[in-house]
Order: sequence, then C-alpha cells, then structure tokens
Amino acid sequence: MLVCVTVALTACGSNGPQPAGAPNGKLVSTIYQGRILVGIEAAGVGTIALAYIDTGGLHAVPMAHDGTLAHPAWAPDGTIGFDSERTGCRHLFRITTDGSGLTQITKEAGSAEQDVSFSPDGGRIAYEHYSCDVERDFGIQVAAADGSNPVALNQPFPLHSTAGESDAAFSPDGKSVAFVRSVDDTHGAVWVVPAVGGEARRLTNDDFGAAYPRWSPDGKQILFGGQRAAGVEDHALWVVQAVGGDPHRLFKRDAATWELEGEWSPDGLQIVIGVYTPGWDHAELWIAAADGTQERTLWVGSKSPPGASRSRTVLLAAITATDRV
Repeated sequence: MLVCVTVALTACGSNGPQPAGAPNGKLVSTIYQGRILVGIEAAGVGTIALAYIDTGGLHAVPMAHDGTLAHPAWAPDGTIGFDSERTGCRHLFRITTDGSGLTQITKEAGSAEQDVSFSPDGGRIAYEHYSCDVERDFGIQVAAADGSNPVALNQPFPLHSTAGESDAAFSPDGKSVAFVRSVDDTHGAVWVVPAVGGEARRLTNDDFGAAYPRWSPDGKQILFGGQRAAGVEDHALWVVQAVGGDPHRLFKRDAATWELEGEWSPDGLQIVIGVYTPGWDHAELWIAAADGTQERTLWVGSKSPPGASRSRTVLLAAITATDRV
C-alpha cells in the first residue's frame, strides 16, 4: 500500500488556533524508549493507522484503520492513548503496541474528549472536554486513567463561544497542568493550573496564538508553538519560564519554515521539532540542542506519489536520555 506523509497541525475537531492552509493533526508527543509514534493515512484511502519508528525501522500497530483517529500519545507504561470518532462522538481510547487491549476510556453521552495527556505516574489523564455537537467547550478536565471521577479544572465557556481550552500537559511532578486558552481560532495563550483545580496563571499573551505547551523535564520551562510574533505570522517555537516572564524564541530561521511543535528529551538537553514548509508533500522531524543550536534532520516522511491526495498525518517524536540520536 502506498503511504504518503504530510505535516499536520491540529487534530480534527480541535477548537484551538490553527494556521491557515496547514493540514490538520498533531506532531510531537510524549517520550517512550526512543520510539517515534506515527499516524499515517494511506494515499487515497482516507484511513489512519498507528505505527512507531525506532532504530529497526517502521512498525505497524495492528488495529483497524480509522479515518478519525487523532492525537496519539504515549502513556508511561508504553501503551498508546488517542482520540477517535469510531463510536460516534469523539472519545479517548487506549491500545498496546501489539494491537491488543483496545479500550475506550471516556464514554459520557453527549460529550466529546480529545488530546489526552497522562500523568507521570500513569494514574490520571488530562484532556480537552467539549459537547459532541462542538457548540460548547467545557474546558480542561482531569480524571482517573480509566476515565472515572472526571473533574473540571476551569469554568465552562458560554454556548457558541469562540473561546475554549486545549492541549493539556501534565507537569513532570504531576502537580500542575499547562494548557492553551484560546480567544478565537488565531489567538490563544499558555496557562498553568493546579492539577486538583484552583486559580489558573497566564504565562503568555493571546497574540502568540499558542499551541502544544510542553514542560521541560525539570519543570522549570515550557516549550510551546506560536503562530505569530509582534502581530506578524511567524510559526516558531518559544520557551517561557514556568514561573512567568518574557518568552524567547528558540530558533532563528527563515520564516518560510514552520516549527509546529516540539518535545524535550528526558535529560532536557535536546528538543525534537516537527517542521513544515508550505508546499511540501512530506513531513520532517528535526533534532537540536535545547538552546536551539546543532539542529539536524532526524526523520523525513515519504513523499506523495504523483497524483496522490495529500494526507493528514500525525507525527509524534520520542527520544530518551540513553538513546540520544
């Protein structure tokens, strides 16, 4: 089967900021044993399959292909969380890398959930929660890993509001959750809230159009993607101190190349970057030192064959301190 790969940004159904003209989906996820988690759409078929890349090549996760699958993420035990509309509304699921143990995590009627983040101990999940008809955003929720005992961390948004919350990420100590609070499709900021609920703190302004906050392993910094700088469209990665302060841009490069999102290595010394240049028909993952230097190509997706439709692809990067690449 021909497989075509393109960069993706925000998964289908997301209420967060999306750069115009970019495919939908999510790039970089959590870290597990040097594996890169990948969702690939077969050209012209419209179904998405899970796979992971390691030093041995590409390994498919045996499961039914799903055209609505999005936001794959590693759990601490090496299983994979994702969201899908395979049962109607979008809900959270979990599966092992050998394709066994497919489990539906969330099942609340009339509601939808996406973009799961697992706590460091694997006992809890954080995720975006909204109505199945996408008319109302209920904000970020935290629940037990099996979906029980859900708790809203913030107040729900009014019906038909353009605002919403997305991109939840547990801190390394599990005590806080970073997330994006969006004003509309192009404006959003990084916030942090206690994982048990409480007052949320703003870390950036809305003009960044922030997305995908990622904690550094020591919990002192947060990496995030921004759509603009000083009011100008500029898809770049930024770093802000977790206690607050002025964000700084990680890389200095041609604005024609978009840094969609990134992920820290467990030792905090490297960052994996999802890269897209408008007009490309393939995806790339780059790796660099945490200070933005020494960048190089880590993985290049296969190109679409002539006449093949562009695909929605989710690329998720993972490296370890002992398996540095």
